[in-house]
Amino acid sequence: MDDLSAAGLAAAASAALIQAMVSDVWLDVKAHAARILGRDETDSVARADRVLEDSRERLVAAPPERRDEASVLEAARWEGRLQARLDEDPGFAVAVRDLLAAVRAAGGPVDQSATVQQNVTAGRDAYTAGHDLTVDRRDRTP
Repeated sequence: MDDLSAAGLAAAASAALIQAMVSDVWLDVKAHAARILGRDETDSVARADRVLEDSRERLVAAPPERRDEASVLEAARWEGRLQARLDEDPGFAVAVRDLLAAVRAAGGPVDQSATVQQNVTAGRDAYTAGHDLTVDRRDRTP
């Protein structure tokens, strides 16, 4: 698995985990994630369960006006953890994909979107679009 694929998979899985943490499917997803992260070893699964629950507690403890910031921070933490495991063991990608499928199967929200921030400096007009874009400048003279 190349670095970009691993990074994308880690980002998708971390986002799915964070979304599940604040939804009704959390207990099912947490149990599945703990087994995957703990490699089905009893002590490691228990430790992964605690880490997952600590992460969720940080999210729900955040004041409403800072919840987005807390979500971004927790997602970054999980993305780093997952990316490190993928770097260490490329076969872990199968388990991460399984986790994503489990979140979907549990009915949890899995965000398929991406956020792109663009900073544009232009001497004239600048346009950007996620899909089709039509610009009509007939009313302007060059």
